[in-house]
Parts: sequence; structure tokens; C-alpha cells
Amino acid sequence: MPSPHDESTLQLAEALRRSVSTFVRQVRVATATPRTSQLETLELLETHGAITIAELARLRGVKHQSMRLVIQELESQGYITRQPNPQDARAQHIALTETARALLRDAREQRARWIADLLTEKLDAPSRDALINGIAALNKLVD
Repeated sequence: MPSPHDESTLQLAEALRRSVSTFVRQVRVATATPRTSQLETLELLETHGAITIAELARLRGVKHQSMRLVIQELESQGYITRQPNPQDARAQHIALTETARALLRDAREQRARWIADLLTEKLDAPSRDALINGIAALNKLVD
């Protein structure tokens, strides 16, 4: 059963969803850093540390076989390594290589630079201050 919300709250929610989605899409297109299953997997490994293929599949909401194929491709590109799993000798932990860490860091820096350029070009000081307050509000939503 849907929770009751007044119309203005629903409109605000939709406006926020639309704006954030559009902004993220524009940043990724402008910086040529698209979202892919491989990058999502690397980001999960960066966040969670070395974990098994089964754990990665669960976190991404995909089948084990699909994740196994992604891992094979990432391994062939030199982005991950396999390590023994101390809890289960039949499974392996998947970990990032320094090459993958550099790839993720470079993509984040590229996006941040593009956003900084946009902030400088399009927003005056009061608008940037308002954005700081908006970011604080967004952080309350995700904490």
C-alpha cells in the first residue's frame, strides 16, 4: 500500500529525481565516463574490499554466472586479482589492482573537474551558497 504524501511533496520528489538523474547522465556523457557493469563492479570492490563473486552478484542484483563473466573480463584487463578466501577454500576473494584504483580515481577526478567548471561558469556566489545548503539537505536524505 503506498504511503500517503501531499501532492507538493510528491512533486518535489519527482523534480529531485528528474534533476539528479539528468545531472548524473550529463556529467557521465560530458566526461566520457559512462556507467557499465564493469565499472559498477569495480566501484563495489572499492567500497566493500575483497569479496567473493557470489557476494558481488548479490550486491549488483545479478546472477552468479553473469558476475563470473564480468570478473573474467576485468581480470583479462588487469583490473582485479583473485585471492584465497580464508573462510572457504572453494571460493576466492576478488580484489582491485592498483590499475583499477587509478582508473576509478581518474574518472572521479575528471567528473569533479567538469562539475567545477560548470559551477564556475553557470552559478554566482549566492547560487553556490544555495547549492551548499541543498547538498546538506541531500546528505540528510541519504544518512
